[in-house]
Amino acid sequence: MHDALAARQARGKDALRYWSDRALALVDAHVGNRCGTVDPRPLATALAEAAYWPASPRARDVAGQATYRRIPLAGHPAHGYEALLILWPPGHATPIHDHAGLWGIELVLDGVLEIEAFALSLKPSPRLVARERTMLGTGDHATFSGADYAHRCRNLSAQQPALSLHIYGGELDAYRSFRQQADGGWVDTEHRARREPALI
Repeated sequence: MHDALAARQARGKDALRYWSDRALALVDAHVGNRCGTVDPRPLATALAEAAYWPASPRARDVAGQATYRRIPLAGHPAHGYEALLILWPPGHATPIHDHAGLWGIELVLDGVLEIEAFALSLKPSPRLVARERTMLGTGDHATFSGADYAHRCRNLSAQQPALSLHIYGGELDAYRSFRQQADGGWVDTEHRARREPALI
């Protein structure tokens, strides 16, 4: 029994590695060495089908813990981008946050996420203006670029986890979160991004 389970897990990791390698090859083809000047929209459109490729990961594949998880995809080349799977527990929402001026893509692989976007200005003090709310289902994506963007993401299901693929135009090591005060002003807090060990 234990051998059969181990064999299934190994096949699952091989399939995930194949999916991951295929997705990252597509990113490489679009990004090359141009990370600072990439328009993420064509890449996001090309990646959208990855949610339906054989062995595309699902939330249940990585939901061993009932917590928010940021899992790097192993083996992506040092072209200056970062690729992560993010697991969203039921009902989980992030604070409003920026992406340190990086461009990015968020592609839903499983479940439904709500993205609440904000126009961001940091000087003379943080100021955020609500832009739009978008619901993303499997295969849907959102893109962003520049330092004038912040958002909040939420898993819309109160019962099921969700899973998304995130590509950033550099390593997202630090970011700011934003909280509105009673007087309508905003305060920001700097954070260090945490990552788990690679899944494969």
